[in-house]
Amino acid sequence: MDRILKSGTHIARITAVQMPDATFEAQVYVRLAREPEIAETYIPAGIFPTSDAAMQGAEERARRALDENEF
Repeated sequence: MDRILKSGTHIARITAVQMPDATFEAQVYVRLAREPEIAETYIPAGIFPTSDAAMQGAEERARRALDENEF
């Protein structure tokens, strides 16, 4: 379910993780494209009722992080 967004020299990986209460946590991981995954910065993007809503929330948060260089 992971998706990758790229902007210039940065990469954002987004995912939605199901929680024990059946909600979904939207997660964003950003890094420089030349760095390994271990260098990713985690950005929480909220809790949502569905996987689709969580992925949409994660994408919106990732685009903001990429646009504003939040790393």
